[in-house]
Amino acid sequence: MCAHALQEVAKGNPWGFRYRLNVTKYSMLNLKKSGLAIFVVLYLSACSGSGIQPDSELMVNRLLHIDNKKFISKTESGETFYNSLLEFKEWEALYIKYSKYDEEPHLTNDELKKLLFIGFIARTNSDAAISGSLASDLIPIYNHNPKQVLTVLSELKFLVPATCYYFNKYFGFEGKNTEKKGEWLKTNKPRLLSNLGKVDGEICLKFFK
Repeated sequence: MCAHALQEVAKGNPWGFRYRLNVTKYSMLNLKKSGLAIFVVLYLSACSGSGIQPDSELMVNRLLHIDNKKFISKTESGETFYNSLLEFKEWEALYIKYSKYDEEPHLTNDELKKLLFIGFIARTNSDAAISGSLASDLIPIYNHNPKQVLTVLSELKFLVPATCYYFNKYFGFEGKNTEKKGEWLKTNKPRLLSNLGKVDGEICLKFFK
């Protein structure tokens, strides 16, 4: 259900809101917020199986820059303000929940899809903090179970550019793992092309040049 809904929406909103994802420039073009909102809600609702959930709501808000009343705070003088720090802490906690970065990365397919979608949101919004975490965490998750990650990407190909961007960033991030890039590519280039197909496989590999 989740994969089917995502594939349909990635082609274009079935209710008439048309858009496309420019996967070569990692930006969203011809997107109206209304269409994108439906896209996100349909995606997250399909994945949860029981309608929009708090985690999903947070993802929608972050992607569309929508303020959530739960993060409205008051100063000592009683003035209200939007507590961006509180929102970011919850966003960070959501990332930790789905990345399991402090544990062995045994992710379910649903957790992996949500993690990669968080990565998509972070890349779209130039979220440096989450992007940095993914640059460090995503290759180990992939190396633990390449087949699982590639299966998800083959189902949800709009996630390929952001995910491969993070894959490449791992090699050299904080001055580490630069020497591992060549061997990793030698092993995984055939996998990427085989599982993602020539077009999307080449899109992925361009990030490593």
